[in-house]
Amino acid sequence: MWRHKNIYAIGGLENIGFDQADALTVLSSQGVGLFNCLTGERFFRQETSWWENYEPMAGTISGYDILEGSIIRICGLDGPDFLSKETRDGWILECTGPVPDDPPFEKYQVNKIFLTHQSRGHHEFICQDGGCELRAFGFSATGNSLVVATSCNLVIWSRV
Repeated sequence: MWRHKNIYAIGGLENIGFDQADALTVLSSQGVGLFNCLTGERFFRQETSWWENYEPMAGTISGYDILEGSIIRICGLDGPDFLSKETRDGWILECTGPVPDDPPFEKYQVNKIFLTHQSRGHHEFICQDGGCELRAFGFSATGNSLVVATSCNLVIWSRV
């Protein structure tokens, strides 16, 4: 049912935030990116400083491109991860961490993210942070997509 859509290398990834659906705003040291999490495609990228649109006390940023005029709540490096870890129909994202990595790297600690559904017996590995710091992970407002953001990449899954 769930499909891995894409993984993006994003150096200096700092914060993420969903709109009221499945569009994701990604803020990094390289600028701003917008992603359609249903398709896994990036549809906007701007190499610009986003700090002038950021409200640190509120943890929000003004939307870019098609999200212009909207306010996006963000989390990650600059705020606690508030993204939903459960959908209305029972899908759950779980983080094991920190636990020893797989051999031969077991001396290193990692956070592993799994997608589960208790009544369906589904348990699937999504990703782990490893050398990149986990910033945030969770479901979109619709529950049709999920993301994991680390300091160096973005992993996108959807069930559409």
